[in-house]
Amino acid sequence: MSVEIPRGVFASVAVLGPPEALLGFDLEGSPLARVARSAAPLDEDGYLPHVVSFGPREVAEEMTLTVDVIDPVDVALVVASSDEARPRDPKALTAGTEAPRPIVGIPAPRSVRDGYMLQVPARYLFARIDVALALLSAFDKTYRTFKRDPIALSDISQWDGRRPKSDRSLPRHISHVGGADVDVAFPAFDTFPSTTRDHCRGVLVDPDHFGCAPGSGKGVDFERLAFFLGTLVDEAPGSIVKVFMDDVYRRELVRVAPDVRKAGLIKDDALAALSEDGVLVASPWHTDHFHVRFRGEQGRPLF
Repeated sequence: MSVEIPRGVFASVAVLGPPEALLGFDLEGSPLARVARSAAPLDEDGYLPHVVSFGPREVAEEMTLTVDVIDPVDVALVVASSDEARPRDPKALTAGTEAPRPIVGIPAPRSVRDGYMLQVPARYLFARIDVALALLSAFDKTYRTFKRDPIALSDISQWDGRRPKSDRSLPRHISHVGGADVDVAFPAFDTFPSTTRDHCRGVLVDPDHFGCAPGSGKGVDFERLAFFLGTLVDEAPGSIVKVFMDDVYRRELVRVAPDVRKAGLIKDDALAALSEDGVLVASPWHTDHFHVRFRGEQGRPLF
């Protein structure tokens, strides 16, 4: 079947149906199709919904979708304009006179120059549209500044706004509803690319909490981490509520941030956010990634 991706929008193509119905999925016939084929998430598992997402483009593109299945399925195309990223009035949301901002799929990266890669199945990579725009800009600026490896994106929300893996009856996390919580791999110095993996020796802090042994952190590119988070703060002023990471990493980031500010890579607001009194929160179970929480309403699913 033929699929046309309109210009200037976030778009997701999804195959919906029984989880194990998919035998094959292919896109052909345009530069966007080649992007989708070359940038599949590292952990794509073959279950439905199978999703491929694209970012705003200057021209519309048409491609051919081939789907091989063993049960009846539906194919959906959903789109959202960047104009929908404007903040919502909480009173208007409560009154029902304004709708929440939509959640959109994080686009398949066009190349390493986009600065990120997708680590989990694309159906778990849906962010509120303003969050998606802030992330894409921060990844882009981080790559252009440092010219280092791409950084992996992990769980955000499911395509329907629920917690990742709720579709498999194995929901992950206690948050990640509505596209405003984002898990990101630590930028790495030790092994490339920067995927979600432990950068310390993990220990049980107590019977219910797992964390880094003191002094065991290694291989994290803290300068790049400070720049990325500082850029998020600058891109979306006042919208970052908390950034969760193990205390071993938090302490080092607080130490490094003033040097990154002196180098002119981040601004004063970013430095304040990355200080002891800022948005950084020491959190167990965050030894292989950090978690950014954005302010605002739960996003609105498009399908």
